[in-house]
Amino acid sequence: MQRHALHTRAMNALPLYLHNGSAQRLDLDAAQRLRIERKDLPERRIPLHHVSRIVCSSTLDISARALMACMKSGIPLAVVDTNGETLGWCLGARRKETSLRQLLTHALDDQAWPTHYTEWLAQQHAATAAQTLLLCGVPTTAAARHNPRTALCNAHFVKHSQGCAQQVDALALLAQHELAAQLTQATNAPELLAWHRPGLNLIEDLGQVIGLHAHTDLHHAPLLPEADKLTPWAIRHYERHAAHWQQRIGQLMYAFEQFLRSHWL
Repeated sequence: MQRHALHTRAMNALPLYLHNGSAQRLDLDAAQRLRIERKDLPERRIPLHHVSRIVCSSTLDISARALMACMKSGIPLAVVDTNGETLGWCLGARRKETSLRQLLTHALDDQAWPTHYTEWLAQQHAATAAQTLLLCGVPTTAAARHNPRTALCNAHFVKHSQGCAQQVDALALLAQHELAAQLTQATNAPELLAWHRPGLNLIEDLGQVIGLHAHTDLHHAPLLPEADKLTPWAIRHYERHAAHWQQRIGQLMYAFEQFLRSHWL
């Protein structure tokens, strides 16, 4: 019963975006709700269990108690700059081990990890790229398979009569944030995701794979935003297709776990 309740709460929680708007300060009130102070607007109060992750700007004033509450509640927080680029993550404290964490720990301690992982990652990237090319109606020529982003961006330009790289990157970044949050919650060990080995960054590697799906969403979008409305458009579009993104991320995480089990179970 408790596990079902926790699962239901996680499914009902939504991301909180504080990087493109009037938010000036994030605090915690006496009822353990996040309190968002906004310029020239009434403040907002949101219960912690309603928040799955937070994306905020580097200029947002965050109180220590709000940050600690997010860490204890397992709410990842991403800090982005004015261009939407991720500056860093606050992923919370380490908690009890999970099966995925144990698998990943064993895998990263194995000298064969780089060989197996590089091969698996290349296969995932190629398979996702081929699927995306197909869904966007792009012929899977050798050139397109070698450089799918260029082939897809050319197709977007033909359809929308404008360059679409910024729109693709904006959607892909939101997907990467959600993937990072889910990986962190699944492993409860953020140091395994990015710092365990020199040069290792699973969030970035898997984020590039999941980000390919942004081409599909953008290609079939009816209208594209003006440059000054890019971020609000990306958030609305991403949330409108949230079920698709959850399925895509779930499939990638399942494939990653099966990869680990096939070598290190």
